[in-house]
Amino acid sequence: MNEIKTIGIVGSGKMGLDIFNYLSDFKYELMWFTRNSDHKEILRNTYHKKIKRQLKHGIISQEIFDIRLKYRITNNLSDLSECDLIIESVIEEPEIKSVLFQKLDEIVKPSCILASNSSSILPSELSENAQRKNRILGLHFFYPIAFKNVVELISSEFTDDISLEKAKFFLNDIKRFYIEQNECNAFVINRILLQIQIVALELLKETGIGFKQFDDIARKLIPEFGLFEMMDHVGHNTMYNAIMNYSRMDSDKKKYEPLLNELKRRYPDSGKDTSNLFYDTDSEVLDVPEKTEHEIISKLKETADKYLKKYSEDSQINLFNLKKGMEEFCGIIL
Repeated sequence: MNEIKTIGIVGSGKMGLDIFNYLSDFKYELMWFTRNSDHKEILRNTYHKKIKRQLKHGIISQEIFDIRLKYRITNNLSDLSECDLIIESVIEEPEIKSVLFQKLDEIVKPSCILASNSSSILPSELSENAQRKNRILGLHFFYPIAFKNVVELISSEFTDDISLEKAKFFLNDIKRFYIEQNECNAFVINRILLQIQIVALELLKETGIGFKQFDDIARKLIPEFGLFEMMDHVGHNTMYNAIMNYSRMDSDKKKYEPLLNELKRRYPDSGKDTSNLFYDTDSEVLDVPEKTEHEIISKLKETADKYLKKYSEDSQINLFNLKKGMEEFCGIIL
């Protein structure tokens, strides 16, 4: 099996930056692509300042500094031609990702694995126009990577065993816990959380509690982030598209409608970032009885347990692995 030595990262948003920073702690040759030439220089200057500070303060050795100094930041996609693995982390739009994968398919060497960090788009959707369907898979990291030790490794019906084994070797090498999935049970961690968010919206409307106040109660069960805060942070448009993708994997599509409608009305048809955040629409803080708080937490916990078991049985994914994945992702202990 060919060893992965050179890794390309495509995308310079917060996830691309996080992947680059995390992988820089390992002895790979890294190449980071951004399409903007001005942004390339900013990234390069910022990165060089960072590793110089690390060397000065003894955080890294001269040997590690010399290795990291060789990392390349480029705006020329063809510079990735000799990579053994490329991890894509661009905007969550199928058309944009598909075009990128088609271009990479024409550039890279035959053995190169093309991986998407998408949280809702299946590998087969990205490989429709690619010749190397067997080399395309999903590596869904969770942000921030250093504190979320879980990756969803997703294969399509075309992904071959060699690519899967190389991906597993890579994830073990970078000390990441992973859950192996196919396209029938893909993105299972986010999908379990989504079932909790659906019930949370129902409970919020029943009780009349504000979004932030509800999140404060739910944090007693899910401490890492608020259920509605997370949707504000990800972006309502992005969440809407992701939920639409998840709903297509479910026979019961109707249950997604209330949350989809709530998200839809919070962003305009223009797609501009002028959403009405959940937290911004709260008007007052209510005096919530302890009994109501207990009922909310119990219902959310019941939902989590129900879908954890369901997805484990339906998808034939080890229950322990799912529990560990959910704990790493959002802090919930089931």
